[in-house]
Amino acid sequence: MDSSDSGIQELVKDLSHKNEDVRWGAAFTLERIGLPAVDYLVPAREDKDSVAWLRSAWALGRIGDLRATDSLITALRDGDWAVRMRAGKALDASLISLRDEKPKVRRHSIGALTRIEDPSSADRLNAALRNPDWRVRMGAALALTAIGEQKSFRYFEAATSDKN
Repeated sequence: MDSSDSGIQELVKDLSHKNEDVRWGAAFTLERIGLPAVDYLVPAREDKDSVAWLRSAWALGRIGDLRATDSLITALRDGDWAVRMRAGKALDASLISLRDEKPKVRRHSIGALTRIEDPSSADRLNAALRNPDWRVRMGAALALTAIGEQKSFRYFEAATSDKN
């Protein structure tokens, strides 16, 4: 483990510091570190301290790396409303990647929407049904059926009449 790894670990520990300024300072620094911090922030979900997870979810949302998706989805069911709010905002930021130029990124975002099963995501998925990549369209169709809302079924039905 090099010094940057230990530095990141210390910052993650500071997410549960008793002083709020230290907690937010650590969160801002971890956000600035970016992608190298993600592997340390995701396990913070296991911390019983909701304050640490709140700051971790905030940093993950600002970094926007899709590796955090499963952990953030789990956080949507957290007992602390502030954690749920931060996780929701973080996921919303990562789901913007439905418009990413890379089909693999779009497919991963659709996978996140499928696991969330949130009816409000049906409109985003409807747009993905017209994507040129067949795997993106297939993922969107599966996600819409997982959501199971009436609007989702209408979108799915309209897409099945399309030749593509």
